[in-house]
Formats: sequence, C-alpha cells, structure tokens
Amino acid sequence: MSIPLLPSWPPSLPSEAVSYLSDQATDYALAHGIVYRPVALSPTTAPALDSAIHAPFSLLPSPFPRALFDRAQSIQPAYDLLYAQVSSDHTFLQRVIGQSVIHVDEFQKQLWDIYISVKDDLVQPLSLGLFRSDYLLHDAASEGEKGSRSGELELKQVEFNTISASFGALCTKVNGLHRHLASTTDYLGAHEQLKSLDNLPLNAAQEVLIEGLAKAHAAYNATAQAYVLFVVQEGERNAFDQRPLEHALQAQGIRVVRQTFAEIAQRMSLTGQDRKLLLAHPVLGEIEISVVYYRAGYGPSDYASAKDWETRKQLERSRAIKCPSIAVQLAGAKKVQQVLAEPDRLEPLLSTIGMENKVNEMRETFSDLYPLDTSPLGQKGYELAQTEPQNFVLKPQREGGGNNVYREDIPGFLAQLEAGEGEKGAVAKRQAYILMSLIKPPAGLGNYLVKAATKDARAGAVLAKDTVSELGVYGAVLFENGAEKVKVHHHRSGGYLLRTKGRESDEGGVAVGFSVIDSPLLI
Repeated sequence: MSIPLLPSWPPSLPSEAVSYLSDQATDYALAHGIVYRPVALSPTTAPALDSAIHAPFSLLPSPFPRALFDRAQSIQPAYDLLYAQVSSDHTFLQRVIGQSVIHVDEFQKQLWDIYISVKDDLVQPLSLGLFRSDYLLHDAASEGEKGSRSGELELKQVEFNTISASFGALCTKVNGLHRHLASTTDYLGAHEQLKSLDNLPLNAAQEVLIEGLAKAHAAYNATAQAYVLFVVQEGERNAFDQRPLEHALQAQGIRVVRQTFAEIAQRMSLTGQDRKLLLAHPVLGEIEISVVYYRAGYGPSDYASAKDWETRKQLERSRAIKCPSIAVQLAGAKKVQQVLAEPDRLEPLLSTIGMENKVNEMRETFSDLYPLDTSPLGQKGYELAQTEPQNFVLKPQREGGGNNVYREDIPGFLAQLEAGEGEKGAVAKRQAYILMSLIKPPAGLGNYLVKAATKDARAGAVLAKDTVSELGVYGAVLFENGAEKVKVHHHRSGGYLLRTKGRESDEGGVAVGFSVIDSPLLI
C-alpha cells in the first residue's frame, strides 16, 4: 500500500493568528459542551457541580494517512465480531484467563469468579459490546533511529477496549470544532488541505454508541417504562462525555438514570423468576432497568469493598442487558490480545464468524507480543525484556491507562517481582503481564494544544513541537451465544477518536491530562 508523505506539522502561523483561532475554538468548545468539571480544590472534596472548563483539544487537526484511516474503519467490524465470539467461547477464556491470569492477578480473579458463578445461571442471553480499537502509526523507517514521515507507515493496534470505551461524544464535538474553523476561517490559509472539508471526515462515534444502547433497550422488550442505567464513578469529571448519550436516548423516549456502585447496592433488587432489576430511587421511585451501561468498573479502584463486587455479581445475574457482561470484559484482557497474535490462534475464530478474509489485514496491525510464562515464546519474551528493554512496554491486564512499564524500567520492575521468590513464584507473577514491542510513531509532527488554565499552566494554545496521535475506531454489537458462533442482533461500526500528546509522555489519558482530543486531517 502506498502511503503519501505526511507534511511537516503544524504549518507556520503568526502569533496573532494562533490567538485568534484559539479564541474562536475555545468559545466553540464552551458553547458546544466540550467541557469537563474542574479539578477538585482538594483531594477530599468532589469537583464543583456548578462550573466547567473546556476539555483539552488540538487547535488544528493532525495529519493522518487516508489509506490507513480507511483500513482501521474497514477491519473494525471483524474486530467487533471477533471479541464477541471470544467472550462466548468458554474453552478459550478458560485456557487464556482461567488457567493463567487469575492465578497472579487478583482483579481478574474477582471478575473470573463472578463469571464462573453465573455463566450457567443467566436469565439474559443478550450482551451489548460498545468497543473501541486503538492504533498508532508505526514508522518502519525509524528502526534505525532515523525517524521520518517517509511513507513507510503501518497501522499497529495498541489495545482493544471492551468496557467504558469513552470520548464518543467529545470526539464527535471536536470534529465539529475543526470543521467549524475550517469552514469559517479556512484556518487563515495556513495549509491548502485545511481548506477542504473532505479531508476532515465526519465523525459518527456518538451516533454508533447511542444506536447500540437504543437497540439493546428495544431488545429488552420491557412491558413498562424501563430505564437505561449508567454506572458511573463518584465525582466524575468527564460527565459531559456521558450526558450527550443520555440526552440523545431521552430524545428517543428512553429514560436514563446515573448511579454509583454504592447507590446501586442500597437500592437494587432482583424480582421474579426472570430477575427483573429494580432500583428504589429516592426521587424517581421504583424503576425497572433495561440496560446496565458501565462507565465504571474497569479497574480495581472502582471496587472499594466486597459489597461492590457483590453488587456487580447481582447486576450480572439480572435480566437487564449488560454493556459489557463479565465475559465481554474478560475478553478485553491484554492476555487475550497477546494470545490472538500467536500463530494459528486468530484464524479459526475468524472462520467461525465468517471473517476469514480479514486475517491478513488484522495480523498486519499486530505488534510483536509475548507472554512471560514458561512456554518457549514466554522464555523468549523474558529474554528480550532483559536484553532489549528499550524496544518494549510491559502491560498488565488493566484498562484506563497509567499501568504500563516502559523501556529501561522493565528489568528493574521484573527484578522486584522476583525479589524474595523462588523461580516458580517469579514466573507466576510475570504471567500477569504481557510484553509488547514499542510502536514508533513518525517524527516531524506537532500541534497547538489548547488546555484550560490550571495552577501549573496558563490557558490557551501551546505549541508542542513533537506529538504522537492515537486513533480509536468504535463499534457496537448486540449479540447472544449460539451453538457454535454468536448470533448477532445489531452491529454497526464507525466513528473515531483521535488523541494527541507530546512524545515525551508514554501515557495517553485525556481525563488525567496527558492527551488532548483531536481529529484527523486525511492526507
């Protein structure tokens, strides 16, 4: 595939032009709900509910190869169905998770214990997956530390998200921001390709997520007015990425209620043989729940006590459709990603779902992935982690960012795992991680990052001269287990998230301040 050269970025703009565009963009962001709640004044207080700041965004869209953008879109349906199939394959999950990860990862063990205890006693056969597959551009020409925009670019998958795939609303709005600036200012003539809206693809991410939730609600077939339950974190700053989904559902006549695990524990009950999920809401009264949509529950910190785990179990047992189910969440473990990259693992699964024609395209997105167990591949991975750590990242079975170990920190981290343990214990602890070759994004790309003022930084556009952009593609699939393969009731893929950060940051979280929300300028 021929990939055009990416232009040097950003184009030259005088300071007055940057300020003008930044002012226009900031007002657009505030007017269109591209906002966060501000950081709490102290660790012991919640964010203020009556004020907001704009979410971080890029002033200009970032160049991205059109052919690779299209490829990411074209293979998303296969990825959606693949992970739906994995979640329905108990034998696969038992081998990959039940016989490995849970022995060294307490969080995964808690999920697995719930999965095992309920899998043969489910009253709701349907599951909803709202997925996002994340990619980086890899510059094959940079292997010799040359670093270029040479056209030897490849699309490499970072991870596949099966729970709380966020920013579908905000990324749609930032796409609108960039299209607004292009159509009203031509970006002051900064670059020829910024003048054409055809290079700024419309973003259907929010629509894909909303349609998935609406289809699940309809499939629940409530006899009375039922609500979609958003399970949220206490003091959520990113509520305005969630509220647009809620408001769009409500515009269709589908009511939504937001609750934390603690609130659900106090108010929930399962009634009847079909275990209808009811909430005794203090204002709304007793309400029935059709869909449980998790925007919390993806990490250990969301489960403060055994009571929270029991709440998750009871939600899983209920008639409500889960997004995701425990099985779908387990399918998103990094260990699954690593196993799928092994020889001959992907092919039979894709054949089962009729997507065998996508094998080569999907494999081309895989980085080198290794277990850290006693298998020959695991032993090779451990050796590479010790001898060539600068080329790798160590990943645990976690969502949400901030959990990885990078480059030269890897040998010392592994040594800590092994300290005071015999070889058997050391190997066991290592199995909680996978080793992934580092993706090397092209050099020569920067952007103006626009952030709200904090105690550490001023407001406005700041030039980041060396940036990295990560592309995510969304998918929604409503399915149930079949005798051999999943039975699909609704499936739609599309929309995208582009996050951009300074190259010096290994982590990519927007909410925690590392990245800004961006959109692609297709080249």
